[in-house]
Amino acid sequence: MSVNSIVVRCVWGIAAMTLPNQLSTAQIASVVDRDVFIRELDRLIPDHPGAIMVTYEAVGKRAGITTAGYDSTSGAWFIASQTSCAGRDPVGRYFRADVEDAELSEMQPFFAELVTVANEIPSCYLIAMRSNPEMVVDAQLGSDGVWRVLYHAVDPAEINGRAPWELRVADETGHVLSKRWTVSVDSPTTEFDWDGTTVGLRIQTDSTDRLRTFVDDQSDILEFEAETVFQRAKTYRILADQKLKALSSGYIQDDEGEWVIDEENQPHVHPFNDPMTRRFRMPLLVGGGLVFLIGVAQLIRKGRSQ
Repeated sequence: MSVNSIVVRCVWGIAAMTLPNQLSTAQIASVVDRDVFIRELDRLIPDHPGAIMVTYEAVGKRAGITTAGYDSTSGAWFIASQTSCAGRDPVGRYFRADVEDAELSEMQPFFAELVTVANEIPSCYLIAMRSNPEMVVDAQLGSDGVWRVLYHAVDPAEINGRAPWELRVADETGHVLSKRWTVSVDSPTTEFDWDGTTVGLRIQTDSTDRLRTFVDDQSDILEFEAETVFQRAKTYRILADQKLKALSSGYIQDDEGEWVIDEENQPHVHPFNDPMTRRFRMPLLVGGGLVFLIGVAQLIRKGRSQ
Protein backbone atom coordinates (compact mmCIF):
# COMPACT_ATOMS: atom_id res chain seq x y z
CA MET A 1 0.00 0.00 0.00
CA SER A 2 1.44 3.39 -1.00
CA VAL A 3 2.06 6.18 1.48
CA ASN A 4 -0.59 8.25 -0.25
CA SER A 5 -3.23 5.53 0.12
CA ILE A 6 -2.49 5.37 3.86
CA VAL A 7 -2.92 9.15 4.09
CA VAL A 8 -6.22 8.91 2.22
CA ARG A 9 -7.55 6.37 4.68
CA CYS A 10 -6.44 8.45 7.66
CA VAL A 11 -8.20 11.48 6.25
CA TRP A 12 -11.27 9.33 5.58
CA GLY A 13 -11.32 8.24 9.22
CA ILE A 14 -11.23 11.83 10.43
CA ALA A 15 -13.92 12.85 7.95
CA ALA A 16 -16.16 9.99 9.07
CA MET A 17 -16.22 11.53 12.55
CA THR A 18 -16.67 15.15 11.43
CA LEU A 19 -18.97 15.14 8.39
CA PRO A 20 -22.76 15.27 8.89
CA ASN A 21 -24.31 12.07 10.21
CA GLN A 22 -26.83 11.90 7.35
CA LEU A 23 -24.03 11.03 4.92
CA SER A 24 -23.48 7.30 4.49
CA THR A 25 -20.06 5.73 4.93
CA ALA A 26 -19.79 5.23 1.15
CA GLN A 27 -20.68 8.87 0.48
CA ILE A 28 -18.07 10.08 2.97
CA ALA A 29 -15.38 7.90 1.38
CA SER A 30 -16.31 9.17 -2.09
CA VAL A 31 -16.18 12.83 -1.08
CA VAL A 32 -12.84 12.44 0.69
CA ASP A 33 -11.14 10.44 -2.05
CA ARG A 34 -12.33 12.88 -4.72
CA ASP A 35 -10.98 15.87 -2.80
CA VAL A 36 -7.68 14.13 -2.12
CA PHE A 37 -7.31 13.19 -5.79
CA ILE A 38 -7.87 16.78 -6.88
CA ARG A 39 -5.28 18.01 -4.38
CA GLU A 40 -2.84 15.35 -5.60
CA LEU A 41 -3.03 16.41 -9.26
CA ASP A 42 0.01 18.68 -8.99
CA ARG A 43 2.03 15.66 -7.87
CA LEU A 44 0.50 13.26 -10.38
CA ILE A 45 0.97 15.42 -13.49
CA PRO A 46 4.37 14.61 -15.08
CA ASP A 47 6.87 17.44 -15.03
CA HIS A 48 7.61 18.10 -18.70
CA PRO A 49 8.50 21.71 -19.43
CA GLY A 50 8.13 22.83 -23.01
CA ALA A 51 6.30 21.54 -26.06
CA ILE A 52 5.54 17.98 -27.10
CA MET A 53 3.93 16.52 -30.22
CA VAL A 54 2.66 12.98 -30.84
CA THR A 55 1.72 11.63 -34.28
CA TYR A 56 -0.27 8.51 -35.12
CA GLU A 57 -0.16 7.32 -38.75
CA ALA A 58 -2.29 4.48 -40.09
CA VAL A 59 -0.39 1.67 -41.81
CA GLY A 60 -1.52 -1.17 -44.02
CA LYS A 61 -4.72 -0.65 -45.98
CA ARG A 62 -5.89 2.45 -44.10
CA ALA A 63 -4.97 6.08 -44.72
CA GLY A 64 -4.87 8.76 -42.06
CA ILE A 65 -2.51 10.85 -39.93
CA THR A 66 -3.23 12.69 -36.67
CA THR A 67 -0.84 14.91 -34.73
CA ALA A 68 -1.57 16.42 -31.32
CA GLY A 69 0.58 18.94 -29.50
CA TYR A 70 0.71 20.56 -26.07
CA ASP A 71 3.03 23.24 -24.68
CA SER A 72 3.08 23.42 -20.89
CA THR A 73 4.76 26.84 -20.88
CA SER A 74 2.20 28.79 -22.91
CA GLY A 75 -0.78 26.45 -22.61
CA ALA A 76 -0.91 26.16 -26.41
CA TRP A 77 -2.36 23.01 -27.94
CA PHE A 78 -3.49 21.75 -31.32
CA ILE A 79 -4.77 18.73 -33.15
CA ALA A 80 -4.44 18.23 -36.91
CA SER A 81 -5.58 15.42 -39.19
CA GLN A 82 -6.33 14.89 -42.87
CA THR A 83 -9.85 16.26 -42.30
CA SER A 84 -9.51 19.26 -39.98
CA CYS A 85 -7.53 21.09 -37.33
CA ALA A 86 -8.16 23.09 -34.16
CA GLY A 87 -6.20 24.57 -31.30
CA ARG A 88 -5.02 27.42 -29.13
CA ASP A 89 -1.91 29.22 -30.35
CA PRO A 90 0.96 30.39 -28.08
CA VAL A 91 -0.62 33.81 -27.52
CA GLY A 92 -4.01 32.37 -26.58
CA ARG A 93 -5.97 32.70 -29.84
CA TYR A 94 -8.35 29.82 -30.61
CA PHE A 95 -8.74 28.57 -34.18
CA ARG A 96 -10.28 25.82 -36.24
CA ALA A 97 -10.69 24.82 -39.92
CA ASP A 98 -11.60 21.97 -42.23
CA VAL A 99 -8.97 21.20 -44.84
CA GLU A 100 -11.36 22.33 -47.60
CA ASP A 101 -11.68 25.79 -46.02
CA ALA A 102 -9.95 28.72 -47.66
CA GLU A 103 -8.87 30.16 -44.30
CA LEU A 104 -8.92 29.58 -40.57
CA SER A 105 -11.90 30.47 -38.41
CA GLU A 106 -11.92 31.81 -34.88
CA MET A 107 -13.05 29.35 -32.20
CA GLN A 108 -14.42 30.15 -28.76
CA PRO A 109 -12.81 28.64 -25.63
CA PHE A 110 -14.67 25.64 -24.28
CA PHE A 111 -14.87 23.52 -21.14
CA ALA A 112 -12.07 20.97 -20.55
CA GLU A 113 -10.48 21.87 -23.88
CA LEU A 114 -7.32 19.80 -23.30
CA VAL A 115 -9.35 16.59 -23.48
CA THR A 116 -9.24 17.27 -27.24
CA VAL A 117 -5.59 16.15 -27.34
CA ALA A 118 -5.63 13.77 -24.36
CA ASN A 119 -6.20 10.63 -26.42
CA GLU A 120 -2.77 11.28 -27.97
CA ILE A 121 -1.17 12.92 -24.89
CA PRO A 122 -2.93 11.22 -21.93
CA SER A 123 -1.40 13.45 -19.25
CA CYS A 124 -3.65 16.18 -20.64
CA TYR A 125 -6.59 14.43 -18.96
CA LEU A 126 -5.02 15.27 -15.59
CA ILE A 127 -4.04 18.79 -16.64
CA ALA A 128 -7.62 19.41 -17.75
CA MET A 129 -8.91 18.13 -14.39
CA ARG A 130 -6.55 20.44 -12.51
CA SER A 131 -7.90 23.41 -14.48
CA ASN A 132 -11.50 22.18 -14.26
CA PRO A 133 -11.91 20.19 -11.00
CA GLU A 134 -15.67 20.08 -11.59
CA MET A 135 -14.89 17.49 -14.28
CA VAL A 136 -14.27 14.94 -11.53
CA VAL A 137 -17.43 13.15 -10.41
CA ASP A 138 -15.78 10.60 -8.14
CA ALA A 139 -12.32 9.18 -7.38
CA GLN A 140 -11.33 6.05 -5.49
CA LEU A 141 -7.80 4.90 -4.70
CA GLY A 142 -7.66 1.10 -4.77
CA SER A 143 -5.42 -1.22 -2.76
CA ASP A 144 -3.49 -1.80 -6.01
CA GLY A 145 -2.33 1.82 -5.94
CA VAL A 146 -4.50 2.84 -8.90
CA TRP A 147 -6.97 5.71 -8.89
CA ARG A 148 -10.31 5.04 -10.59
CA VAL A 149 -11.63 8.43 -11.57
CA LEU A 150 -15.10 9.09 -12.96
CA TYR A 151 -15.28 12.28 -14.98
CA HIS A 152 -17.23 14.29 -17.55
CA ALA A 153 -15.54 16.23 -20.34
CA VAL A 154 -18.51 18.55 -20.87
CA ASP A 155 -19.78 21.52 -18.91
CA PRO A 156 -21.68 20.27 -15.83
CA ALA A 157 -24.74 22.21 -17.02
CA GLU A 158 -24.82 20.09 -20.19
CA ILE A 159 -24.40 16.61 -18.70
CA ASN A 160 -28.13 15.78 -18.77
CA GLY A 161 -27.77 12.28 -17.35
CA ARG A 162 -24.84 11.21 -19.53
CA ALA A 163 -22.76 8.34 -18.24
CA PRO A 164 -19.30 9.44 -17.04
CA TRP A 165 -15.97 8.21 -18.33
CA GLU A 166 -13.58 6.23 -16.15
CA LEU A 167 -9.87 7.03 -16.04
CA ARG A 168 -7.35 4.74 -14.31
CA VAL A 169 -4.27 6.55 -12.99
CA ALA A 170 -1.25 5.04 -11.25
CA ASP A 171 -0.81 6.83 -7.91
CA GLU A 172 2.95 6.29 -7.76
CA THR A 173 3.83 7.59 -11.23
CA GLY A 174 0.81 9.62 -12.34
CA HIS A 175 0.64 7.55 -15.51
CA VAL A 176 -2.79 7.39 -17.13
CA LEU A 177 -3.31 3.66 -17.66
CA SER A 178 -6.67 3.52 -19.43
CA LYS A 179 -9.94 5.24 -20.17
CA ARG A 180 -13.41 3.81 -20.77
CA TRP A 181 -16.93 5.15 -21.18
CA THR A 182 -19.12 3.65 -18.46
CA VAL A 183 -22.30 3.71 -20.54
CA SER A 184 -21.99 -0.09 -20.90
CA VAL A 185 -19.91 -2.93 -19.49
CA ASP A 186 -19.04 -3.75 -23.10
CA SER A 187 -17.64 -0.28 -23.84
CA PRO A 188 -14.17 -0.54 -25.38
CA THR A 189 -11.20 0.40 -23.23
CA THR A 190 -8.30 2.49 -24.50
CA GLU A 191 -5.08 1.51 -22.72
CA PHE A 192 -1.79 3.40 -22.65
CA ASP A 193 1.73 1.97 -22.57
CA TRP A 194 4.42 3.98 -20.75
CA ASP A 195 7.28 1.57 -21.29
CA GLY A 196 10.22 3.50 -22.74
CA THR A 197 8.30 6.75 -23.26
CA THR A 198 7.38 9.83 -21.23
CA VAL A 199 4.11 10.26 -23.11
CA GLY A 200 1.99 7.12 -22.83
CA LEU A 201 1.13 5.57 -26.18
CA ARG A 202 -2.11 3.86 -27.11
CA ILE A 203 -1.87 0.07 -26.97
CA GLN A 204 -2.94 -1.41 -30.29
CA THR A 205 -5.24 -4.39 -29.82
CA ASP A 206 -6.82 -4.56 -33.29
CA SER A 207 -4.52 -6.09 -35.92
CA THR A 208 -6.54 -4.40 -38.68
CA ASP A 209 -6.12 -0.98 -37.09
CA ARG A 210 -2.34 -0.67 -36.93
CA LEU A 211 -0.57 2.64 -36.33
CA ARG A 212 2.94 4.01 -36.49
CA THR A 213 3.79 6.46 -33.72
CA PHE A 214 6.19 9.40 -33.67
CA VAL A 215 6.99 11.39 -30.52
CA ASP A 216 8.75 14.77 -30.54
CA ASP A 217 9.26 15.81 -26.93
CA GLN A 218 11.43 18.80 -27.86
CA SER A 219 9.04 20.46 -30.28
CA ASP A 220 9.51 23.92 -31.75
CA ILE A 221 6.84 26.29 -30.46
CA LEU A 222 6.48 27.63 -34.02
CA GLU A 223 4.72 24.34 -34.85
CA PHE A 224 1.82 25.59 -32.69
CA GLU A 225 1.15 28.67 -34.83
CA ALA A 226 -2.35 28.52 -36.32
CA GLU A 227 -1.28 28.80 -39.96
CA THR A 228 1.40 26.13 -39.49
CA VAL A 229 -1.17 23.74 -38.02
CA PHE A 230 -3.54 24.51 -40.90
CA GLN A 231 -0.85 23.70 -43.47
CA ARG A 232 -0.03 20.49 -41.60
CA ALA A 233 -3.66 19.35 -41.93
CA LYS A 234 -3.65 20.16 -45.67
CA THR A 235 -0.43 18.19 -46.12
CA TYR A 236 -1.98 15.24 -44.33
CA ARG A 237 -4.94 15.33 -46.75
CA ILE A 238 -2.56 15.20 -49.72
CA LEU A 239 -0.62 12.30 -48.20
CA ALA A 240 -3.83 10.40 -47.41
CA ASP A 241 -5.15 10.87 -50.96
CA GLN A 242 -1.84 9.72 -52.43
CA LYS A 243 -1.90 6.63 -50.25
CA LEU A 244 -5.46 5.76 -51.28
CA LYS A 245 -4.45 6.01 -54.95
CA ALA A 246 -1.47 3.75 -54.32
CA LEU A 247 -3.68 1.24 -52.51
CA SER A 248 -6.11 1.19 -55.43
CA SER A 249 -3.16 0.43 -57.73
CA GLY A 250 -2.26 -2.73 -55.86
CA TYR A 251 0.36 -1.41 -53.45
CA ILE A 252 0.36 -1.46 -49.66
CA GLN A 253 2.49 0.22 -46.98
CA ASP A 254 4.19 -2.07 -44.48
CA ASP A 255 4.83 -1.30 -40.81
CA GLU A 256 8.08 0.51 -41.69
CA GLY A 257 6.34 2.75 -44.21
CA GLU A 258 7.80 1.04 -47.28
CA TRP A 259 5.60 0.48 -50.34
CA VAL A 260 5.29 -3.15 -51.47
CA ILE A 261 3.02 -5.15 -53.77
CA ASP A 262 -0.16 -6.24 -52.00
CA GLU A 263 0.23 -9.99 -52.53
CA GLU A 264 -3.09 -10.78 -50.85
CA ASN A 265 -5.06 -8.91 -53.49
CA GLN A 266 -3.05 -9.95 -56.54
CA PRO A 267 -5.08 -12.18 -58.93
CA HIS A 268 -3.75 -15.74 -58.92
CA VAL A 269 -5.22 -17.02 -62.23
CA HIS A 270 -3.81 -19.91 -64.25
CA PRO A 271 -2.95 -19.15 -67.88
CA PHE A 272 -6.01 -19.21 -70.16
CA ASN A 273 -8.23 -19.56 -67.09
CA ASP A 274 -9.27 -15.94 -66.59
CA PRO A 275 -13.03 -15.13 -66.78
CA MET A 276 -12.90 -13.69 -70.33
CA THR A 277 -11.06 -16.68 -71.74
CA ARG A 278 -13.35 -19.14 -69.92
CA ARG A 279 -16.39 -17.43 -71.46
CA PHE A 280 -15.18 -17.84 -75.04
CA ARG A 281 -13.03 -20.95 -74.63
CA MET A 282 -15.50 -23.46 -76.14
CA PRO A 283 -16.40 -21.35 -79.20
CA LEU A 284 -12.70 -20.75 -79.77
CA LEU A 285 -11.90 -24.45 -79.53
CA VAL A 286 -14.73 -25.38 -81.90
CA GLY A 287 -13.76 -22.63 -84.33
CA GLY A 288 -10.12 -23.60 -84.19
CA GLY A 289 -10.97 -27.24 -84.78
CA LEU A 290 -13.06 -26.36 -87.85
CA VAL A 291 -10.24 -24.24 -89.28
CA PHE A 292 -7.84 -27.14 -88.76
CA LEU A 293 -10.16 -29.65 -90.47
CA ILE A 294 -10.72 -27.32 -93.42
CA GLY A 295 -6.98 -26.92 -93.79
CA VAL A 296 -6.45 -30.69 -93.74
CA ALA A 297 -9.21 -31.18 -96.35
CA GLN A 298 -7.61 -28.58 -98.61
CA LEU A 299 -4.26 -30.33 -98.39
CA ILE A 300 -5.82 -33.71 -99.24
CA ARG A 301 -7.68 -32.25 -102.18
CA LYS A 302 -4.58 -30.51 -103.44
CA GLY A 303 -2.60 -33.76 -103.18
CA ARG A 304 -5.16 -35.69 -105.20
CA SER A 305 -5.15 -33.11 -107.98
CA GLN A 306 -1.40 -33.41 -108.54
